Amino acid sequence: MRSDPEGVLEAGVRAYAIGDLPAAAAFFAENAVFAIYVDQDVLPFAGQVHGRASILETFRTIASAFEVKRYELRSMSVRNEIVRCQVDFAFRHRASGETIDGVMRIVAEVQNGLITRYREYHDQERIRAFMRLCEQSMKPNQR
Repeated sequence: MRSDPEGVLEAGVRAYAIGDLPAAAAFFAENAVFAIYVDQDVLPFAGQVHGRASILETFRTIASAFEVKRYELRSMSVRNEIVRCQVDFAFRHRASGETIDGVMRIVAEVQNGLITRYREYHDQERIRAFMRLCEQSMKPNQR
């Protein structure tokens, strides 16, 4: 397995994509910072967490709400130990059955073969609209 920044992020993304959450979390340093930049009123698990154990718990929380249908690296650039990439994704909301797909941006810092800081950027208003759709689709038909 490669320990360069690009290889570490690729391996972590692959582990997450197949649902091996402990393996995905293992690519993070013990004191890593993980952030999803979406307001918590949109996604309660969004925000920033510290430490590998908290990152794994966040992964599990996400997995309880969403099934990963697709999670693939689309482009990547590395400068020093900072990796910038796009991820092509599709997630199915378990409660409603609705699916969202798109592209997110990730900026990750990798040191000594582990991710030390990970930032995930989404189109927040698109996510907000999707979550409203999920809420509506779970309501009984009202006439």
